[in-house]
Amino acid sequence: MPFLDTDRVRLYVQVVGDRGLPVLFVNGWTATCQMWAPLVKRLSKSYRCVLYDPRGTGRSLSTALGASFEIEDAIADLHAVLRYVSGWDAHVVGQGTGAVAGLLAARERPQNFSSLTLIGAECPPPPTGLDREVETELLLNQARVLLQEAATLPYARQLLLWRYRRAPEPYRTRLYEDFAAANPRAAYGLAQSVRDVVVRARFWDALGQVPLPILLARGAADDVLSAAAQRAMFDRIQRGQAATVRGAGHLPTLEYPEECAELLMNFFRTESLPAYRP
Repeated sequence: MPFLDTDRVRLYVQVVGDRGLPVLFVNGWTATCQMWAPLVKRLSKSYRCVLYDPRGTGRSLSTALGASFEIEDAIADLHAVLRYVSGWDAHVVGQGTGAVAGLLAARERPQNFSSLTLIGAECPPPPTGLDREVETELLLNQARVLLQEAATLPYARQLLLWRYRRAPEPYRTRLYEDFAAANPRAAYGLAQSVRDVVVRARFWDALGQVPLPILLARGAADDVLSAAAQRAMFDRIQRGQAATVRGAGHLPTLEYPEECAELLMNFFRTESLPAYRP
């Protein structure tokens, strides 16, 4: 600690707090574990908070030649961090693309987790019908071009951070800095991967397959995850809750940390059950 060496990447790992069950935080897109600081300050009094910078971001920039940056890599890294800190029975809290990785990891090994919290999950349902598939593929091709440009042009990269505009300072600036410093291949690879039709189908199937309590949370003003999409997700889960943080955008844990900490602790106490250790 604080670095976990795998075959192709070196991951920065941090543990805050020494009591209670572990809470494993999974960052969204190119954000580093700094995005959880206000929440961890509150939760670490009762839980063992486990944080890490995803491959290609923050203090996990050291990657071997040929390292890939797709959702499967994010899932593998999540499992590796869990083993590294012996974080069995963890509550997983994922934001954005981190919510996608968290759910798919829990589908693979549900026995390792106690609950899932998916905040602003960035994974629209897969298209249905030939016309919809054609339309979606055109949009994805356009997105790929934009992301490739964004990976090399600083001003274009900044435009993509529009979603972080509601985050308070100094965290908004830190998110900008995280994005600007990230490995361009990491930013592009993960963004493209989670929008793949097959990955999206796996995510939506997993909502109904994972036998764990799931908390679906979003900010009321989130323009990434709509209220309708959250309701559709809630209709699929086996057990859990849905919550909307009034006044918040895509990053409610930064905008309203007190409310989010209370929401999580209530969920952990009332819904989640200890998992079986492997």
